Amino acid sequence: MKRFIAGILISMTICTASISNAEEKVVDGIVAVVNGEIVTMYELNSKMAPILKQFSGENLSAVEVERLKKIRQQILDRMVTEIIIDQESKRMKVDVTDQEVEGEVNAIKEKSNLSDAEFERQLELQKTSLDEFKDKIRKDIRKHRLLSYKVKNKVVVTDEEIKAAWNSTKTEQGNIAQNVHLKLILFPPTTSAEEVRKDIIAGNITFEDAADKYTTGPGMGNGGDLGVLKWKDLAQTWHDALDGLKPGDISEPFEVQESKALLKLDSYEKTEKVSFEDSKEKLYDKLYQKKQDKLFSDFIKKLKEKAVIEYK
Repeated sequence: MKRFIAGILISMTICTASISNAEEKVVDGIVAVVNGEIVTMYELNSKMAPILKQFSGENLSAVEVERLKKIRQQILDRMVTEIIIDQESKRMKVDVTDQEVEGEVNAIKEKSNLSDAEFERQLELQKTSLDEFKDKIRKDIRKHRLLSYKVKNKVVVTDEEIKAAWNSTKTEQGNIAQNVHLKLILFPPTTSAEEVRKDIIAGNITFEDAADKYTTGPGMGNGGDLGVLKWKDLAQTWHDALDGLKPGDISEPFEVQESKALLKLDSYEKTEKVSFEDSKEKLYDKLYQKKQDKLFSDFIKKLKEKAVIEYK
């Protein structure tokens, strides 16, 4: 079985903080109900704790308070999604044996180089029991099996799509971009990225002046200049935004951490001669992941449309 539980025990349990024992738990409210299954304030606060700890003792600005509200809602939405997926996996009778769960627990201990006693100590530090930990693993296995059945098996990438992707990554000289010089405008909620882009295209304002005027991201005061970046380090959404652009072109507005953004492809700083055959496998993986993400998003959307979700 492919290992999908990655990282050491500590980081995993922080990211998936579970409910502690009933006698230690204080339920001070319900924040959501998903098909009759509740999400408590305690559970949500447990997920938020590592983030809030970063701001401990600080006076938060209005912008930071608003940002924390958005993060809280994102976390709550993810919790709701996880519940919906688990409910669907149960409905589909996706089975996970005790032996499979034990196998994953042993694999985690082995990868983290923990003895049984050290493993139990880590669980205590994270205020979770072994049964709760195993229950989380069981849900993860069910989730991945469900998604494999509902999503992964439906992904098809054709040779024509791979060829088109290959052509889109080539520079004007016919080489493949390795490094790119980019400029960014990250817009505040009160400013329309679409309108600013129209002004830039019409020549009413330069991209650099617009960046100095509007951007809330890196490159502020420097024309939005991000410097030279490695193509492989850019997120898929940035790849999509830059697709088909030539040096000097401006992207269409796209999402960056829930804010609208524009990119300017300043130049290709480094290119490399690479054959289609050498790049075919990487292009396939990129297209496969993109299609899988789209199918996953559609699948979750349909589940949510059928679900009865009430936010408190």
